[in-house]
Amino acid sequence: MELRHEFHSLEGALRAEKGVSGAGLLRNQLEPVAEVEVEGSAGSSWGFAQILEHIDVGILVLDLERQAIDYRNLLFYQVLQDELLCADYQALYALLIQSLEEENRFAHSAHVNHKVDYQGRLLGCSVYKITRRYRGIFLRDITEQSRLESIAQAVNAMDNIGFIFSGIRHEIGNPLNSLKMAISVLKQNLDSFSAETISEYLDRSLADIGRMEYLLKSLKTFSIFEHVDLKDQPLVDFMGKFLSLVERDFQSHGIDIRIEASLDIASVRVDNRALHQALLNIFNNAADALLGRNDPEIRISAELRGQLVWLTIADNGCGISPEQQKHLFQPFNTNKPNGNGLGLVITRKLLAMMNSDIDIESQPQQGTRVTISLPVSPQTDSAQDIL
Repeated sequence: MELRHEFHSLEGALRAEKGVSGAGLLRNQLEPVAEVEVEGSAGSSWGFAQILEHIDVGILVLDLERQAIDYRNLLFYQVLQDELLCADYQALYALLIQSLEEENRFAHSAHVNHKVDYQGRLLGCSVYKITRRYRGIFLRDITEQSRLESIAQAVNAMDNIGFIFSGIRHEIGNPLNSLKMAISVLKQNLDSFSAETISEYLDRSLADIGRMEYLLKSLKTFSIFEHVDLKDQPLVDFMGKFLSLVERDFQSHGIDIRIEASLDIASVRVDNRALHQALLNIFNNAADALLGRNDPEIRISAELRGQLVWLTIADNGCGISPEQQKHLFQPFNTNKPNGNGLGLVITRKLLAMMNSDIDIESQPQQGTRVTISLPVSPQTDSAQDIL
């Protein structure tokens, strides 16, 4: 049986390691099994080897002692999409399990799940400590699943908008009460107050009005995009128009905007107004992070991966602390003196409505990298199929 030959060295070692429960389990699996009838294939049957070869998950077994690959099924190649890597024990060990071994994650558990970023894709990795010597690894490409889950979470957050407006009522209520009190006092004492005192009350009232205006301006952005009008257009055309509107203002502040790679790679299906607002929020955040930095710059690049265009905006600004990164998309969370903590919440909502998503990576004092995914236009898909 083919699988038994593939696992011959593994099975022998497992027999030698007495007292390890995993050895018995895997050894039993390697013994001949009753043939399994495959539904819809009259007269045919599969053994265990065929099941492993056709199962919809990549399977890998590594021998840590010999530093060798003991087994790979066909789908493992398809998941990694890299034949050289699939044949390289050291590279596979470093990519899939080295961090787990160094952190001693198997000291109290024989099974660890984690995620691996590889060539712009996200891989779900389940690692099993079969014995002291062997590691069994199940691998799936969960890029699309993760993206859809992230979009669903963003939409769900918007559905639970009550929390947000509870905060808004608080933010407006305080200055409104202060304003009402100031005007009432002025009305009652207008004849007796000095000009200086009246001016003081008026300044206080105008400051409260300014607070409310700033918040209402943010709310306007939040509410005007209840519905999006998705249309197909070349990404390079959209970005050309967007940059022509903002570039002069950024250059006046000494910020250089550079396009690192051609944006003429695909047409995307977006709402122009919504994408413009989302990018404006991202660029404004970058400008704030670049205040006082030497040689401030914003770098733009794009990459076509399957059905998505990944547009990246990176800066060399002050970055974001790890603690702040945990709360980036929570409303009213901000470290800016005059911020209201709604910018990224609004940005994520706008992108979610266009079936898009946002990812932010940042290193304090090194800069921030924002990547948004944009659905490729069906016209682009058709053209690629023809090619």
